[in-house]
Amino acid sequence: MIERDRLEALTELMVELEMDLDRSDVLTGRHRRGLAPWVRILIALVALLALSNLYFVNDLTDEVRVVITRMQEMNRLFTRVSERMDEMSVEVDAIERNVFLLPVVAEQMGEMASHVRSMEQSVASMGQATGRLDGSVAAMKTSVHEMAVRFHGLNQRIGAMSVDVDQMARPLP
Repeated sequence: MIERDRLEALTELMVELEMDLDRSDVLTGRHRRGLAPWVRILIALVALLALSNLYFVNDLTDEVRVVITRMQEMNRLFTRVSERMDEMSVEVDAIERNVFLLPVVAEQMGEMASHVRSMEQSVASMGQATGRLDGSVAAMKTSVHEMAVRFHGLNQRIGAMSVDVDQMARPLP
């Protein structure tokens, strides 16, 4: 904007100079041939330079708009990735809670072993130990099923995040 103002001021000065030169030639009676065309050519070149400058400034403005648009798109993609990472964090926490249950499962396995030993001593206690074993296995089956469902969900989210990361990795046009 400042360059355009300078060019306009320079153009006005050149016009005033040309008018002063024409007045000077008329007043003094000397008309120099060849000087007026050079001044006009110089003014035309300055005007052409001003127009080309305006064209390039306009072109640069368009490019800056495109860059800003692309940056906004990238910002939206980063937001989506962040949201999915938060969802994954919740799932990982749930998996971690299930992993903390593994010592409980190991303890239950030890308890089952003691019941198996007591089965050798008494047929009556064998029915009770079998009942407890069924309950523990059912709990383990439920825990394993829940873990499988969570792993499945985690795999789906990782796949979706991979698509987002692939989009972000593409070069800007």
